[in-house]
Amino acid sequence: MKFYSHPDKLILTHLMEVNEISRNYCDEKYSKAEEILSFSHDFGKYTTFFQKYILGEDKTKNALNNHGFISALFGAFIALGFYNDDVMPVIIYNCILHHHGSMQNVDINLPKNFRKPIIDRADLRGKVDIACEQMESIEKNSKFITEDYKKVGYEKYFDEFITQKPLEKILTELKKMQFKFEYDNESEETYFISQMLYSSLIAADKISASNTDVPEIKFADFDILNKTKNEKFKDSAKDKINLIRAQIFSSVQSNINNVYEDNKVFSITAPTGTGKTYCGFFAALKLQKLLGGNRKIIYSLPFTSIINQNYSSIYSLFENIPDFKNQSSEYIIKHHSLADVEYSSEHENYTKVKAEMLIENWNSGIIITTFVQLLETLIGNKNRMLKKFNALKNSIIILDEVQAIDIKYLKLVEFILESASRYLDCRIIMMTATKPLILSSASELLDNNKKYFDMFNRTSIIPRLEPIKIEDFIEEFYENMENKSYLIICNTIAQSLKIYRELKNSGRKVLYLSTNILPCHRKKRIDEVTKMLKRDEKIILVSTQVVEAGVDFDFDVVIRDIAPIDSIIQSAGRCNRNGEKENGDVYVYSMVDDSGTYYGTKVYGKTLISISRELLQDRGSIEEKEYFELIGDYFNEVDENKNQEDSEKFKESIIKMRFSDKDYSLDKFSLIKENSNYVNVFFRISDEAERIYNELLKALSIKNIEAKNEKILGIKNKVREYTLSIPLKYVDEVNNKDDIILNFPKSACEVYYDDMTGYKREKEEDFFVM
Repeated sequence: MKFYSHPDKLILTHLMEVNEISRNYCDEKYSKAEEILSFSHDFGKYTTFFQKYILGEDKTKNALNNHGFISALFGAFIALGFYNDDVMPVIIYNCILHHHGSMQNVDINLPKNFRKPIIDRADLRGKVDIACEQMESIEKNSKFITEDYKKVGYEKYFDEFITQKPLEKILTELKKMQFKFEYDNESEETYFISQMLYSSLIAADKISASNTDVPEIKFADFDILNKTKNEKFKDSAKDKINLIRAQIFSSVQSNINNVYEDNKVFSITAPTGTGKTYCGFFAALKLQKLLGGNRKIIYSLPFTSIINQNYSSIYSLFENIPDFKNQSSEYIIKHHSLADVEYSSEHENYTKVKAEMLIENWNSGIIITTFVQLLETLIGNKNRMLKKFNALKNSIIILDEVQAIDIKYLKLVEFILESASRYLDCRIIMMTATKPLILSSASELLDNNKKYFDMFNRTSIIPRLEPIKIEDFIEEFYENMENKSYLIICNTIAQSLKIYRELKNSGRKVLYLSTNILPCHRKKRIDEVTKMLKRDEKIILVSTQVVEAGVDFDFDVVIRDIAPIDSIIQSAGRCNRNGEKENGDVYVYSMVDDSGTYYGTKVYGKTLISISRELLQDRGSIEEKEYFELIGDYFNEVDENKNQEDSEKFKESIIKMRFSDKDYSLDKFSLIKENSNYVNVFFRISDEAERIYNELLKALSIKNIEAKNEKILGIKNKVREYTLSIPLKYVDEVNNKDDIILNFPKSACEVYYDDMTGYKREKEEDFFVM
């Protein structure tokens, strides 16, 4: 008799494949737990109820053909025989229970009280009753199922489970263990064990189910890449900045040799524009070599806008590796929400669906990704994120521009990274020009780094901190305007739009840039501005924080509305970047709305703006060589004033493994602030947009799920080019209620969209920023 886990695959084949794959993912010391998970996670598919469902004889989805609960009980039963006084059976139970969804609190599927001899929850009682019925179904075919389990050495556990039927006893034992863990545990180690096992299971399960042939990961050789780097820059000008870059690179490389054996957490603190991308990447490569090779390098950045640039810089180093061209994805991939879904390998011509799986599993030697992907994998409960948790094992993690992380989460991030170095044997490299108070125990790889900050004097911060309304700022700007290029960085879109409208008739070329304009137009605008600056045109650009990272503008003058000091210094990096001009001025204003409220507080809150104003108050011009001391003072003040409640609460949830249903449970953690009053809307603004819209409608109408996903993945980035997040209240005015995609037809775009400033708002919300 044959039993199927999927329409084209036998259960036994699937269980054996999952075991083989997850063995490669999971830490060897948890090999027995991994094996139990592999051989029990789909046990419930042996019921006749599931077999009729999967073979199409009865397509009604119901509790009897659900396999999760009965499989979890079987896994826990086996685990109780190996881990009698340990929390591991609880972990195995919970991993199996949720291997098709996101992790949940284990106690929601356990009795309330282990002292009572009967199940004391109606919902759980119902699940047990269903499981008993499923057990009867399995028992009828037990002689065939025993033969399957005999082939993997688990027939003894199967026979005992079917004979004893100890369902309530299992749940009671698990409750005892969970109760003890909840009150006694004070370490995050159990969390890391649980996440590793869960990640290995769900990643292997999906690979087997999709029949994806996983290519071997390839690791680049330090010496080959370093030789390519040297060849690329051998003709570079021997000017001051390139000599400093070479000194910094050499110093970091030298110091790694001296400290790598005694440290797992490192930092590189160097001025903006000193080649930190290559410096950090080659630091990781050297660490990889010194530690014996074959460690993934995970290079994480705060924004998707800067990933392509970093990826291209590193990708270009592989040109001298013979087999790279045809299997580049085995060496290096980029992973973020806007990346193309492509996996290049000689191994197989992967479909979009399979390529997405390999990318989301981080199946490569080098991964260029975002803080969101990294940190919401380390801290979280989402199935899709946790698939790659296992890929963090033994990795070298680079965090570039770590100061971009919300201050309220800094202590949490410090905690999880130090824990990852301890329990996953990771190495951490933190890179920044504005070192925040995080990972203070890190070994600094650029010793005497202050001297490099002293070498740079490209810009000066000039505070103008008297509260000023936009109308008065415009008047002052006109009075002082010179024949120079100006970048004005605002805190809110409403503020930026108002300033742009006041300046657009100034007689100068005035442009606008923010996330209020469509991504396709944003890219063109950035290219347009870059070319105009290279031609030394004296333009004025009004923007938001979108220019603070990943946009290599070089203006004569920057005007920044008051912001945290680290953001102001980031803004200064858009002025006189290469030190080729006379000193660049960075004016800091304190703009207020009609009610006297600082625009900065609407984005960053009162505390950070107050600290920035206090540090800049009563100071004249602050030269770039003083920024190092200024940012140190800023983070010291922040450390004294910051509220770490969020970090502490999430830290407690990690230790107690609270995945769901609590105020600070791990399902609530997110680096990105969601605004429920905004929705994504497609703008059918051109013939090309209309074509993409119709292509999406056609894709959504495809009945076959895999074919539908394949088509959608092929066009998702084209769709994003014409998509904006806008206030929900405006959508109803223009969107047909019958449309399955929120959209503005071309006629509405002509009314609600401006080519320069983007979406037109009736009432411009100040909190809608970037």
